[in-house]
Amino acid sequence: METIIRKREATDALELAHAIAVVWNTTYKGIVDDEFLEGLLKNEEQSKEKLISNIDKQPHYYVLTLQEKIIGWIYFTLESDKYKNAAEIHSLYILKEWQGSGYGKLLYDYAVNIILENGLKKLVIGCLDGNPANEFYKHLVGHYIGQSLFRDKYLENIYLFEF
Repeated sequence: METIIRKREATDALELAHAIAVVWNTTYKGIVDDEFLEGLLKNEEQSKEKLISNIDKQPHYYVLTLQEKIIGWIYFTLESDKYKNAAEIHSLYILKEWQGSGYGKLLYDYAVNIILENGLKKLVIGCLDGNPANEFYKHLVGHYIGQSLFRDKYLENIYLFEF
């Protein structure tokens, strides 16, 4: 089965909004407030509109498709708001049924290639404490450099990658 990584398009917005809601509800159950998670499912139309309105502000937002269905995505910036001279991955998710199949690494490598092409040698990623993906980032040899607060409420582990 052929996978394709491509820039997200406005026509992906509803499918992506649904995928985000589903992934957050499966990944963060017991970590993030149920009310917030339920809101993601109830407000997919609003999420769709937000994804469309932000498309030009997020040039490094890519989807991974398998048989024309979105199974994962990555969003990163070439400048971190918090860390000097570093790119930052803000979102890297694979739908649960496709996790453990190498697709997360595929998206990560895709982003790293673009980051390196732009002359950057550092990358940071935040991952909520309790998210099993922390092990994924450690496996990729991310160095734990501390914690911050996500949405002023949830502990987020920060990993630094140097190339």
